[in-house]
Amino acid sequence: MTSFIQRHAVLLIFPILDVALNLVNYAYHLLLARELSSAVYGLLNAYLAFLGLLLIIGGALQWTVTRDYSQQKTNDYQKLRFRILMSIGCFLLILLYALPYFLPFTKINLLIVYLIVLFHILLSFRRGVLQATERFYALNLSYYIESVVKVLATWLLIQQTNVSYALLFILAGMIASYLLSLIQVPFPTSTGQIKASGLVHMIHTQVVMTLFFTLDSLLVTRYFPQFAGDYSVALRFGQLLLFVALSLAQLLLPRLSQKSQDEAFLLWERRFYRILLSGLALAVLVYWTIVPYLIPILFGSGYDAATYYIKYMVFVYVGITLIQYEALVQFSLHRTSYLKGYWLILILFIIVLTTFHSTVETWLLAQAGVFLLGALILRFTLPRHPHPVKEA
Repeated sequence: MTSFIQRHAVLLIFPILDVALNLVNYAYHLLLARELSSAVYGLLNAYLAFLGLLLIIGGALQWTVTRDYSQQKTNDYQKLRFRILMSIGCFLLILLYALPYFLPFTKINLLIVYLIVLFHILLSFRRGVLQATERFYALNLSYYIESVVKVLATWLLIQQTNVSYALLFILAGMIASYLLSLIQVPFPTSTGQIKASGLVHMIHTQVVMTLFFTLDSLLVTRYFPQFAGDYSVALRFGQLLLFVALSLAQLLLPRLSQKSQDEAFLLWERRFYRILLSGLALAVLVYWTIVPYLIPILFGSGYDAATYYIKYMVFVYVGITLIQYEALVQFSLHRTSYLKGYWLILILFIIVLTTFHSTVETWLLAQAGVFLLGALILRFTLPRHPHPVKEA
């Protein structure tokens, strides 16, 4: 029994640590939502949505290093780091001058965002090594240092906080985590030719997934600037549903991968899907009956509209969660063709965002319709046979 617990300690402990980490990050938003005005908090969330898109690069890089390093594949990580930083630097320089024409962003705040991305890329190389060598506790410490420093700085300087300070607090957490990584693990060994194809595919996958739950955060400041703060508060609760689901997915992926060659895979997967639907139905009930009363308690007064928006937004994130689950199943079966369907959903999502914006409620219902319909179509069209299929 003791040996079983020792072997599975990570599986038993990490979901709890991951949920706790999400709560720490949630404290950052609670502090800011109470201190900032609704309009300013909405603007901050637009920056955070943009930052979330840029952090895809580091996240994809971490997974690529993890895969190649654990499989003992060679790569010239020094040159790869140089090329990434140069390419991203040129791209961000263009955005520095272009974005302020389309969104209410300032150059100084964009520069802070870019520094966060820079340190995140540098940090991701070392986090990839930690993950590949299964030093999960050290990896989790890296995440906690990043979040705790951010929240602590926000709490200590909450009276002086504005959008720029809030972004600087994130930068402080990222730098602290990077400095810790210098002690934890060396930069991955650079040998052989530079290989970036796997990284490009991973970025492609994560870009599509992330756009599903960040585009509305960016566009709400354009179409509904007066309701951006209320929308952002509702968004926090909606995304919490997705983050809990992704935390559980970390445990589900190994089991799916193990059973992907088993003839009983289809039966097992359908059983889990029914459990997922039951859990989401319970979540909808909670979001309609309990969450609206929690919003004024946690975020304070001034966000009354958020109590109405959350009742629509929960259906948006139910759809996104189901779509993410379908991607997880396909990934475990070593298939990538599902991305074609995801791009079609993304295009339809963009059309809806830029068309059905007469009211916030209509906007959310249109989003929910796209994702729920997309999840239904994917459920009945994607192949689920347990035998591997060669992709083009």
